Amino acid sequence: KVKKGLAKATAATGSATSDKVYLVKSVTVGGSPLAAGTTISTTTLLTNAIFKSYDAKMFDSTILAGDRMLVCDNVTAIKQGDTIQQGTSFYIVVAVDIKAPQSEVLAYIAQVRLK
Repeated sequence: KVKKGLAKATAATGSATSDKVYLVKSVTVGGSPLAAGTTISTTTLLTNAIFKSYDAKMFDSTILAGDRMLVCDNVTAIKQGDTIQQGTSFYIVVAVDIKAPQSEVLAYIAQVRLK
């Protein structure tokens, strides 16, 4: 039900030309103290992901103006420190609220901040 709901919301608010949302994982391999290694990045499409804005009343020391909320299904795990890309914008995951009423994750709700 969660996946279907997010898919419906994405279809209703998005368009064929909307920028997709990706999880970007980067790993640096090789290198030495004197030479940088090679960074390899992989992207994973977050098919059922939507951004929401925070209400200004919620701004405090942890939620800053400009932060956004990313709601996505349980297909791809989101962790603090991950990078999210939408079009040419990159966000860092500041915090994650995992919605799992029992042992199975239903959704990830992440607070993201522009890099």
